[in-house]
Amino acid sequence: MRHEVSDMKIMVSNVGSSSFKYQVINMADEITLAKGYIERVGKSSSILTHSVTGKDDIKKEMDIPNHNRAIEISISLLTDPNYGVLNDLSELTGIGFKAVFAKGITSSALIDENVIKALEEYIPLTPFHNPAYIASIRAFQKILPNKPLVAVFETWFHETIPDYAYIFSVPYEWYEKYGVRRYGFHGASHRYISQRAPEFLGLPADKLKIISCHLGGSSSICAIKYGKSIDTSMGFSAQSGVMQSTRCGDIDPFLIPFIMDKEGLTTDQIRNILATKSGMLGISGVSSDMRDLLDEMDKGNDLARLTVQAYHYSVKKYIGAYASAMGGLDVLVFTGGIGERSVRGRADICENMEFLGIKIDHEKNKHAKGESNISASDSKVQVLVIPTNEEIIVARETARIIRECI
Repeated sequence: MRHEVSDMKIMVSNVGSSSFKYQVINMADEITLAKGYIERVGKSSSILTHSVTGKDDIKKEMDIPNHNRAIEISISLLTDPNYGVLNDLSELTGIGFKAVFAKGITSSALIDENVIKALEEYIPLTPFHNPAYIASIRAFQKILPNKPLVAVFETWFHETIPDYAYIFSVPYEWYEKYGVRRYGFHGASHRYISQRAPEFLGLPADKLKIISCHLGGSSSICAIKYGKSIDTSMGFSAQSGVMQSTRCGDIDPFLIPFIMDKEGLTTDQIRNILATKSGMLGISGVSSDMRDLLDEMDKGNDLARLTVQAYHYSVKKYIGAYASAMGGLDVLVFTGGIGERSVRGRADICENMEFLGIKIDHEKNKHAKGESNISASDSKVQVLVIPTNEEIIVARETARIIRECI
């Protein structure tokens, strides 16, 4: 059966360890028909939000014990006569997953048992993502057994990184035997920025050197030269790069065996500490949320001050490095929860960056809403705030895979 774009309605599934986001997108005009967000999956006070254009939103607390139940509720809402957008589930063409990492697969792929096995293989590298994705894939297979499921891996946009940028300085046989190299993540977000920033400026993508700063609970920086990713801060796992909310980011690798010996820790224990008790939470001891840390800093909490400054500094370093790697910089983009909302964060990161041509207008920065240009009039680099849209990238890729494979 040949699928045409005009006939396609794609459901995008974005699974977190304790959350489930979804959208249904009509690919004919790329309009979102419905979207929803379920928070605190697994808790007795789960929060459901469901929105359809032209209809009243649903927001309520309920008991959603697992991702299977979250998906069942979402599917039922999509076909609800009062709150839905589908007459029945046959109108869905397929499901696209914003997947993270799987052994031996970096591109988008039609999901089968081999893909699920590859996700299982890399659970140690993505312990809070892959188990949730596998569970949600199984749930969709049960609920919609005849619908194609597509995994759009976050590594996909970074396939253009050159070998000298992705190789690690460890025995080369590790790369040959185990695939140890830089892969990079947040691919859908950085891909969106690579396309939207040039459109916003009215300039050709293949002429621009862009640094995309996806800043949030999970953060990464990407060097985009002429529309292609040439380097990114995350590496073999999502642990490396800038500081994360609870993940460590870049650290000296010899720190790990040193602490394991001193504390008598197992590999599972040190993995858990580096993934869940480090980053912003680890330094501050207060919170993993930047909003809380800024409040605490204003109250005089010095560890909160240290955390905020260390985070901003880690981003600033990557901007300088990637401007050097690309031989210049035309556009700097802030996206993600912190990137889009933190006025102070953008100001601190751009402070004293005039030598790179980066200069922001503080009034524009203060009042930035949605897509905004916060550059000073004499800034050589265009500094933008662009809310990311990972879902449309996943939907486009899902539609492409379905057209080519089914």
